[in-house]
Amino acid sequence: MMRFIWPVAGAISRDFYYKSSIYIGGQHAAVDIPAVTGTPIKDAADGKVKGVGWDIYSGFFVAIDHADNWTTRYRHLYGQSPVAVGQRVTQGQVIGNVGSTGWSTGPHLHFDLWHRQKLDAKAFYKNGLWAHDPELYLGKEDGMAFTSEQKQEIRDIIFDGPFIAKDAQGDNSSEPHDLEHWMGILIEHLHAPHGAGGADLEAVRVLITEEIKKLQVILSLTSR
Repeated sequence: MMRFIWPVAGAISRDFYYKSSIYIGGQHAAVDIPAVTGTPIKDAADGKVKGVGWDIYSGFFVAIDHADNWTTRYRHLYGQSPVAVGQRVTQGQVIGNVGSTGWSTGPHLHFDLWHRQKLDAKAFYKNGLWAHDPELYLGKEDGMAFTSEQKQEIRDIIFDGPFIAKDAQGDNSSEPHDLEHWMGILIEHLHAPHGAGGADLEAVRVLITEEIKKLQVILSLTSR
């Protein structure tokens, strides 16, 4: 799963779903982040520069291709970007500065997140690609990271088993087995929805919970 960071810090002034006839297809399909002129703009993820230039609508812009068929686009830059087409860039690298060039009413970053396929129901098709709401995809790594203490706790749980199964009444219903045994049973019964892609941690948790309910099994750690 791709990990993106926000290219500029700040509140969003115009969201992905804003409707107006000035946009192709009638929807913004991007986010606007106001910032002081000259504020550094950071690359959202490792990638390769696809386009650098200027047009009447975007002003100065940069487009970057990323792994897994993602593309990000940064518009209304203060001036020409310091990166060049074909150049490899890294997450967090400064690729330009906030400005108000092109069709703009004030200094801000207009940020687009594109994919070749529709990965969620809210994606919006235009210009031959699917625009995705950056608020659904950016910054998720912060909420998914583990502290060193949490990592050690996970190791302890995995290696200090075994686990037993309990029925709905809380009574033991199996002999002790290691985690690999139980995960094998779970995976055997776990199926992703047809065509699902980019599932987040919560979606996986829901799927696992539903399968556990079907099996009427609750895994619990036994004391040695």
